[in-house]
Amino acid sequence: MPVTEFAILPLTHALTKDNLLLPSAVIQKLKIAKSVLEEASNHEFRFFQQIEDPYVIYIIGKWDSPEAHYAFLPSAKNQELLKLFKEDAHIEEVDRKKMQIWHLDHDVFDVPANAKSVFKAPIISCSRHFVPKVNKADFIEKFNEVRGLLEDFTKPYNVVGGWRIEKGNEETEELVLFSGFESVENHTEFAKTERFGKYREIVSFVGGFEVKHLKGVERL
Repeated sequence: MPVTEFAILPLTHALTKDNLLLPSAVIQKLKIAKSVLEEASNHEFRFFQQIEDPYVIYIIGKWDSPEAHYAFLPSAKNQELLKLFKEDAHIEEVDRKKMQIWHLDHDVFDVPANAKSVFKAPIISCSRHFVPKVNKADFIEKFNEVRGLLEDFTKPYNVVGGWRIEKGNEETEELVLFSGFESVENHTEFAKTERFGKYREIVSFVGGFEVKHLKGVERL
């Protein structure tokens, strides 16, 4: 079953909203990582930079299965990548910053024929929904009911996501959802629409949210 790799890589470099530019040396290392990951998985990988905290890099890619990725992790090539980023990223936890990797149970690169990939949008909303396990069925029912309201607003970009496979908490499920916008302001406009009042009914079934905005890493 194809799955999506979802990785969060906090860099050690000091960046701000006014200074999003990654050092050229880091760009070159990300290019190497992209090449290695795509060769190992035989699938596409995309790299994004968080707007709110520009030192945070998101790596989103595809594997034929979680097991295929697990087999790659101890490989010599992956160990070389970890060494490559030793000085540039928080591989181990420092000040609550640490690389995180898990999988989503859906291929987010699968795009309907009548839509554009969300990853081609200028700005991508990455919304993490933390759903109590007991609420999952009701959340899915409500989300399927209101999903079209978000999709209509984000057209032509598709709305796509998946449930986290490796759970951080057995009592909580996590849905990661990607939606595309022309700008961060364009996303906030959705919250001002009448349709958002209906869409936010999903809040009743969620224990918490995390919403971040991403843009493609430049020069990569």
